[in-house]
Amino acid sequence: DHRYQTLRPMETVKGVDEDLDLLCPICYLYICEPVFTPCRHAFCKNCLVKSFGFNRPPRCPMCRGDCSRVKVMELKIDPEMEAAARKADPDYKERASKRKSERKLWMRSAILSPVVNNDNNAIFEVTGAGSEAVNGIYVVGNIPSYLGPRLYNKPGTQMYIFRWNRREWIIAELNRGFEDRRARFYRVSCSFVPEDVPPESGWVTSVGGTGVSPAPAVRPLGQGDRISPRLLQPLLQENIENSHGCSPCSIM
Repeated sequence: DHRYQTLRPMETVKGVDEDLDLLCPICYLYICEPVFTPCRHAFCKNCLVKSFGFNRPPRCPMCRGDCSRVKVMELKIDPEMEAAARKADPDYKERASKRKSERKLWMRSAILSPVVNNDNNAIFEVTGAGSEAVNGIYVVGNIPSYLGPRLYNKPGTQMYIFRWNRREWIIAELNRGFEDRRARFYRVSCSFVPEDVPPESGWVTSVGGTGVSPAPAVRPLGQGDRISPRLLQPLLQENIENSHGCSPCSIM
């Protein structure tokens, strides 16, 4: 049956059951740079990195075991399984080289690095705002002139969440820089000790800005949340550092 040829390619083509042990359960190809989870399930390293990035908290794709303490980028490649995969797969060397290059690109990205390293404060979701353009997924961003805690960007836009002068958090479209009050949508006052991440509640429309009621809710995507690959795809195309050109300013 052709359906089983798709699901079990190595057994069907070669008739060797042992080859099935060398298939990655995520991509169904020969395992490349094999790593083990604490529950002793093996995956391609890059497949596991992407799985952990899209699922919070990280769990084993096979048994759903808790992997929240696993630093996936630091997992060591299993030499015995890699040797077997090299022997079985004539294209192993080329595939492994491409996978290493892919990880280097991820780690050089100021946006993607926190995602693949399971940083619980790297991604926020804004929902329920009367100004629809504000709603969506925000990821940790980088503007050279910004001094303060992390700020967050909605990929593909100039919409940012940032802390201003230690007094308030603001959601604004930064086409003209931080000082333009007309571009501000919503704000929330900081507590006596300013928060280093956006508060989840208490948001109101910004005076003199363009936001309309209702104000949004802001929450970190973390424990128990699944992050859609479709929502993360814009991160691969967005270069925040080069897309923003406001004049230097001082923000705390």
